[in-house]
Amino acid sequence: MNNAKKIVTSYMEEVWVKQNINSIDDFVADDLIQHNPNLPNGKEALKSFLPVLFTQLMPNLEWQIARIIAEESMVVVHSLAKNPAMPLGMAVVDIFRVEYGKIVEHWDLTHNVPESTASGNPIV
Repeated sequence: MNNAKKIVTSYMEEVWVKQNINSIDDFVADDLIQHNPNLPNGKEALKSFLPVLFTQLMPNLEWQIARIIAEESMVVVHSLAKNPAMPLGMAVVDIFRVEYGKIVEHWDLTHNVPESTASGNPIV
């Protein structure tokens, strides 16, 4: 496993699966470049947003990592996010760029999981 993949895997497990917001400092650069349209740049914006997400916007969130793909400094994570209000969940694809041992850039896309697909294959 390359170093970028190790960093992002640990970040996803600690911050998203375990919801340990205090560990963000271990993985994310202060000047994070954020491409999510709802968040400004910087680690502090993420640290302010996640408690709201976990307690108000998506309480009882369960985050399941399906796969992680890495090439050099770029890491892609495909996940399933579920809570009682969204029992089928939401497919999430996060793309990270890692430099000097920290996540320095982030993109993400989400899609609600449908009840069925034309192919019969799940989307996560």
